[in-house]
Amino acid sequence: MTLTYVIILIFFILLGMIVLYILHTFVFPKKIEEIIKMIENGQTRMAIKKLNDILEKDDRNAFAHYLMAEAYAKEDNKKYAVVELRQVLKLGKFTERMKEEEVRIKLARLYIDGKQIEEAKKELLILTKIAPDNYDNFYQLGLIFYNSQALDRALGFLKKSATINPKHDMSYYYLGQVYYRTNMFPESKQMLIDAIKLDPANYKAHYFLGLVLRQMGDFEWAIKEFEVAQKSDDLKVKCFLAKGSCYIERSHHQKAIMEFERGLKIARKGSDTELNLRYYLADCQEKIRDIHAAIENWERIIEINSNFKDVQEKLKNYSEFRQDDRIKDFLIHGLSQFEHQSRKIVESLGYRITDIEIINDTDIEIIATDFDSKWRNTRQTNKLIRINRTTDVIGEKLLRSLHENMKNKNVTRVIIISTAEFSPQAVDFANTRPIELHGKSDLIDILKKI
Repeated sequence: MTLTYVIILIFFILLGMIVLYILHTFVFPKKIEEIIKMIENGQTRMAIKKLNDILEKDDRNAFAHYLMAEAYAKEDNKKYAVVELRQVLKLGKFTERMKEEEVRIKLARLYIDGKQIEEAKKELLILTKIAPDNYDNFYQLGLIFYNSQALDRALGFLKKSATINPKHDMSYYYLGQVYYRTNMFPESKQMLIDAIKLDPANYKAHYFLGLVLRQMGDFEWAIKEFEVAQKSDDLKVKCFLAKGSCYIERSHHQKAIMEFERGLKIARKGSDTELNLRYYLADCQEKIRDIHAAIENWERIIEINSNFKDVQEKLKNYSEFRQDDRIKDFLIHGLSQFEHQSRKIVESLGYRITDIEIINDTDIEIIATDFDSKWRNTRQTNKLIRINRTTDVIGEKLLRSLHENMKNKNVTRVIIISTAEFSPQAVDFANTRPIELHGKSDLIDILKKI
């Protein structure tokens, strides 16, 4: 009887083994393949339900956890997807369909998407050890360190990425960015050129190459790069601003004005970009003596940001311009009118002009004498009179230069008349030397007399 029970027990064990074999060989794989297709087709709710049924019977089924992570990721449920992938790593049962490298890559990307940067960094560092030939792991680490301002660390990983995959343009692009931020402009220039060679449509690379070239003083080439980069809608406004700044450096103010005005047509209202466009546009307008337009732009700026750069100071300097037509006309006169007005100013002070030199459209230098012909035996003395129409504070440097040239110009006194204010250092310098300073308020009184 005992033998009979043993035979029956062995039979059932064998039968169970056969059933399990059939299930694992034919039924379970078919079920898993069906779940995979569900996930691919977006039927994630049904797939998750079936996977839960499997995991209730076998919680150590690593592939089921992996597919669960796939389903949650498809639903954009990053938190649950991370939990499932971490469970896969904990179980450590990897196969050809579920390699450790692939699991860690997916987990790192989920961490990056979820702003869990430190966790992503840990996974990527492991990946550089288990998959040293995968450039993307080094590239992603380079980006993480670049975005956290750890530029030295970023440089090493980005170099490694470019070495493994010399055809990856973005590795060169970010190498160019690192060198640009550390003021290594020749190195930055080369990296960005390499990025553009690999992808001529990398407009960001064109834009930053333009910035590098601007820093290096190659404004003509920089402008060409900005013109390519402005094909990108995201960069277009910035390119107008950058091109305008290059034209300013070359003193091509009318061309700069055109670029800034083009930028203003599409700049987002109230943005920093709009404010910068208006600021530099006003700077050009001031230089070409279009003071009305400059003031209008400064006023538009302070309506949005009352503390933007030195705009309040600019408007303060031109306060008389906005109130007094005399100073307004003096500031915006053409060069010939500026010279004529300067002559009248000198004559109104009782001096006779013997020589006049136009330095530029803001400065005129006059040699004059206060000799009065009724005193025949009085020795004639010359004065050097510098008339200036700018709002930039006049510093000690100009006064020192004029003082040093007194002997060469055979003058006994220097007189400076300006629409600007004088720095404290300039005032101190003039107090102990034969130099007279006449600022904006004095000039207004003179203009009233004439």
